[in-house]
Amino acid sequence: MYDHLFFDADGTLFDFVAAQNWALYQVFTEFGIPANEDALQTYSDINAGVWLEFEQGLISIRKLKTERFRRFFDRYQVTGNPETCAEEYMKTLGRSYHLYDDVLTTLDTLQQRGIPMSMITNGLSSVQRGRLEATGTAHYFKAIIISEEIGVQKPHRSYFSRALEMAEEAGFPSKHPLIIGDSPTSDIQGGLNAHIDTCWINRFSMEADPAVPANYEVSNLHQFMTLLDNLD
Repeated sequence: MYDHLFFDADGTLFDFVAAQNWALYQVFTEFGIPANEDALQTYSDINAGVWLEFEQGLISIRKLKTERFRRFFDRYQVTGNPETCAEEYMKTLGRSYHLYDDVLTTLDTLQQRGIPMSMITNGLSSVQRGRLEATGTAHYFKAIIISEEIGVQKPHRSYFSRALEMAEEAGFPSKHPLIIGDSPTSDIQGGLNAHIDTCWINRFSMEADPAVPANYEVSNLHQFMTLLDNLD
């Protein structure tokens, strides 16, 4: 049985697509940008690419915050300051409350069973801590490991070494942890790099990459709970 569960945030617990579109709609409207489906999808694609560059160490977290909006402004020929737009977006996203429907029941059950949980995220500190407050979920986690705060990001092995250290510092050392996440490039690859078992939450029926194999694959957290029960 796993003695500590390390949950990714976006795409695993937080419904990032819903939160992103909610925040973008408000910010785009404020800046006079048409908040239509094409604009939202264009930003989403740019954002995903910039985050992948961050995971690969090609861009700093400081530059990431504005670079995605700079590229979007260039693509859409928007006049204005992308840095100001980025700042407003992060403030708005930090107030988002969007969780997947299976999250609270899962976290409640795991907490009642006494299984220690921590959160591992590459997200921005102000945004993630704001969302933890907005969703009332911070109390579930023994440690909250945010890449911006510790200076290293998933999938680097040192990120997970620090995550285990922080869990131990919180009084919950782990000899047999499990990583639960939706991203093959950060969560699953990170588990491989750190020699930690992984469970891939494949909510959108993505095709698996044989070069990045997870120990387990489920489509939602209800299936994850069934998996845990069968592992007992």
